[in-house]
Amino acid sequence: MSSKRILILGGGRYNVPSIRAAREAGFSTFVADRAADAPGFKIADQALPIDLNDCDSLIQATKQLGGVDGVVSMAEVGVRAAATISARLGLPSISEQAAANATSKAAMRRCWQSIPEYSTDFEVVSSLNEARDAVQRIGRFPLIFKPDRSFGGSRGVTRINTPEETDAAFYSAKSQGLPGSDVVIERCVEGSEHSAEVLIWQGRTSVLCIGQKVKSLLPYRVDVSVQYPAQLTPAQQKTVSDMCHQAVNSLGLTQGVAHVEFAYTAHGPVLFELGARCGGGHTPQIAHHVSGVNEFVEACRMACGVAPDQFAPTASRGADYRFLVFPPGMMASIDIPQLVSNDACVLDVGVTIQSGTTIGPLHSTSDRAGFLVAIGETLEEASACADHGCRQITMHYADGTAHHASELVAFRELTHS
Repeated sequence: MSSKRILILGGGRYNVPSIRAAREAGFSTFVADRAADAPGFKIADQALPIDLNDCDSLIQATKQLGGVDGVVSMAEVGVRAAATISARLGLPSISEQAAANATSKAAMRRCWQSIPEYSTDFEVVSSLNEARDAVQRIGRFPLIFKPDRSFGGSRGVTRINTPEETDAAFYSAKSQGLPGSDVVIERCVEGSEHSAEVLIWQGRTSVLCIGQKVKSLLPYRVDVSVQYPAQLTPAQQKTVSDMCHQAVNSLGLTQGVAHVEFAYTAHGPVLFELGARCGGGHTPQIAHHVSGVNEFVEACRMACGVAPDQFAPTASRGADYRFLVFPPGMMASIDIPQLVSNDACVLDVGVTIQSGTTIGPLHSTSDRAGFLVAIGETLEEASACADHGCRQITMHYADGTAHHASELVAFRELTHS
C-alpha cells in the first residue's frame, strides 16, 4: 500500500485521526483544505491550501506533485468534488450522478420512491406559496422542513405541528440551504432515531455499526448523544442492513462508505437521509472502536481501486458520542479537568465555542458547546464514563454563576418535561 497516494478533502481538527490512520496504513496523504492553518496539514505528507470545490486547482496541484491514486472526502461539502476529480483523472469512484443524488435530499427522496417500505411522503418546493400548498396536500402533521442542499449539521431543519408554523419553517430551511436550494417537506416519522456506518464494494454492503440518538428540544432536531451499539434486536438489525443495501443501490453508490440516518418505527425502519462519506466529527474513530473495522482506511483503499481488507465487523463494543449542553447565558470560560482528558475511557474531549459566546437553544450542531467521546466494552460503560465526565466539566458564566455539563438523564427529563 506504500505506493498509493490519496487526496483527502478536508483537514479540520476532527479529520486529524483519520489522516494519521491513513498514513499508518501506508498511504501517502495529500490533504486539501481552504484554511491555510488547517490542523490536518501538520501531519499530511502534502498540504494543499485549496478550496475543496476548486476542482481545477486541486487537479493541477496533484498533477504537479506526481498524481494521486484516489480521492476521498471527509465532509458533505467535498462529496461532489471527489467524484468530479476522480472522473476527470480516471480514478475509481462513485459516479458524478450518484454523488449528486447523495448530496440532495430531494434527489434521495425521489430515488427512494422505488423502496416505499423504507421511505415517507414528501414534497419539494421553491416558494412560500408552494410550501403552503404542499402542507395542505400532505395533510397530516407533524411535518419536517429541511433544505434540499446544505452544509449539514441539522441546519434549517424544523418540525412543525400546525399550518401556522409553515412560513417560519420555510424561511429557516431556505436561509440555511446553499444558494438556490429548494426546500423538502416530509411527513414526520415517529420512532427511535439512529445512524449507521456502511461499507460498499462491488454491489455488496456491510453495516459496521448502528448508533441510537438522543435529540434536542423540538422543534429543532440536533443530536445531543449518539450511543453504540443501538438497542435493536438481531432481526431488526437484519432489516436495517437490507434497508441500507437498497438505499445505497437506489442512489447509484457502487463503492466507498455511507452514513445512513433513519428512524425505527413500529412498522420497521424509515430513511431520513444519507451521506456518501463517513459520519461527521469523531464518527470514523468511534466506528473503528465499536466494529473493529477502520472505516476511513477502508474508504481510502476502495478509492484507490483496492478491495477492503476487512469488510464485516469483528466486534460490537460500546461508545457514547456526547455533546456538551449547558443552560443559556454568556460564557466566560469552561473548565475541563485534566483527569477527564486523561481518563482511559475518554477518546477525546473539547470545546467548540469561545469566551463571550451567548448560549441559546440548540438550532444546529454549531450551537453545541463541545463534545466528550467515551468508549467502553459496553454501552453502559461508555455512558457512565460520559456522565462522569460531564459532572466534572464546568462552564463559568459572565454573571458569575457556574454549571456543569448536562448529564444525559437530566437532559432526557428536560426534553420530556
